Amino acid sequence: MPAPHWPLRTGLAVLGAPAAAIGLAIAIARRAPLDDALDRLYAGMFIGVLAQLLLLGGSLLLGTRAAVPMRRAVAVTHAWAGMIVGLVLFVVCLTGVFAVLKQEVRYWEMPSERQAPAPRPDLDALLHAGQARFGDAASLMIQLPDGLRRHAIVASAGGRPAAGQAALVLRADDARPMPATRGGAAELLVTLHNTLHAGFPGRVVVSLFGFALAFLVVGGVANHPRRSPGLLRLRIGADVRTLALDVHKLLGLWLSPLLLLIAVTGIFSGLGALATVNLAPHAFPDDPRRAMQALMDNASFPALGQPAAMSSLNALVDRHRQAHPGFQVESVAIRHWGDAQAYATLRGHGAGQLSTGVFERFHYRLRDGALLRHDSAAQRGPWTQAFIAIQPLHFAQYGGTASRWLHAAGGLAAALLAASGTWLWLRRRATPERPLAWPRRIAQGVCLGLTLSCSVLLAMTCLTPDAMPDRPALQAWAFWGSWLASAAGFAWPGHGGRRTTAALRLAGLLLWLAAIADLARQAGHPLAAQLPALAFDLLLILAGTLTWRLARFSFRHPS
Repeated sequence: MPAPHWPLRTGLAVLGAPAAAIGLAIAIARRAPLDDALDRLYAGMFIGVLAQLLLLGGSLLLGTRAAVPMRRAVAVTHAWAGMIVGLVLFVVCLTGVFAVLKQEVRYWEMPSERQAPAPRPDLDALLHAGQARFGDAASLMIQLPDGLRRHAIVASAGGRPAAGQAALVLRADDARPMPATRGGAAELLVTLHNTLHAGFPGRVVVSLFGFALAFLVVGGVANHPRRSPGLLRLRIGADVRTLALDVHKLLGLWLSPLLLLIAVTGIFSGLGALATVNLAPHAFPDDPRRAMQALMDNASFPALGQPAAMSSLNALVDRHRQAHPGFQVESVAIRHWGDAQAYATLRGHGAGQLSTGVFERFHYRLRDGALLRHDSAAQRGPWTQAFIAIQPLHFAQYGGTASRWLHAAGGLAAALLAASGTWLWLRRRATPERPLAWPRRIAQGVCLGLTLSCSVLLAMTCLTPDAMPDRPALQAWAFWGSWLASAAGFAWPGHGGRRTTAALRLAGLLLWLAAIADLARQAGHPLAAQLPALAFDLLLILAGTLTWRLARFSFRHPS
């Protein structure tokens, strides 16, 4: 028999868990026996979030032994939680594939920028081009080629640039101007993943769905029998519900470590900024602004007002690479050029290092090449290091191309889990008396609508030249318009199964069209410059094939 006070106790625990976790985080930020105030702040954040997870998990299972069997309680909670958050999770996870492959998407989107990797960037030529453009500016920022961005960007680093002095986009080897390009597909999808196009509040909301994904993954694994007959079971010839359930279980079980990594780092990716702002008054009571200053820890060396000859940037970077062979230089910031105290800040990251160029810096004096200071996440406290590692882990910046594609596969699997879980819930509870028509139409409008709109966006991107000034606006109209139109189509009364088949077939055709159009415009170009785009074209072909097969399956098994 159910425990009579279990719902009341559970409700109070669910409401009290966040308050208790916040109180614990504040207490740690204020009183933890750590010398570094910033480390206390992030210790409070991590321990507070962990405490909230434990309290929420305990509250959901509080009294279940007296109410229902534990396994049944986990299964019911998993099913209902998945239905409640499944559609938003689908949006976040599917667009997360594009977020983690942002380099590949943008490289594919901008064919005019494709070029073979430069063997050695000419920093002196880039510096002279920047000085000529910005009027011998004493402070410049040179962004070197990074990954699939194979050109350099030179901008003024001192104040606002004058009108008409936008950043220079140059070839890295000889500082020749790159063609002007326009495109917004990558940014549109990445912003949808990061913030749902709702700014900082949206970023916090997205991070909260990391809790949901982690809870669903743990619940699904706990509810899986994990016996040898079911670990690899995929009953191809069974009915549609059985096949969907097998796929759902296989993806959730075997990809659970990767999905948990994505979910947990996603939690802190958004909540980290919120915690930094709200815990700063407790860790830095004298001046909360010091929290951000301590995190960034930007070094500044004042000018001496004495002119001096400057050394070559190429020679400086070459010496740095010899001294630190595993360090990938991403940018060079020049301050006080021509002064005796002029210095260059080299930002980047080491191989496999869980940090970013924001925190990994070498400051060299330009007069003689002397090292003035070295900043690294390794010099921070353990809790601050853990916070710095969140972004490289979440966006797969730790293992190059292989890690990005691995996380992309995890994001796609999470999207399929969200969609299949929602479909299974609806199919199980729909009856002839209660067909659940509107929930089904909403699910179709979100999942199939987003799939179709992404296909429309990619096809539109590939069929329009990247020099078109209005291309970003056209891409945005195509994406949002097709999603809204497909959602309206699914909401219209009628046979939803036929619309599902039509939407999937159209999405598959558009993905194939985008890949074929890109392959056609690659003809006659060097393979070294087109190889990354070829990999993305292959992904589009595979995705189009998958959606076409799903269309055939839905036609044979309408539901």
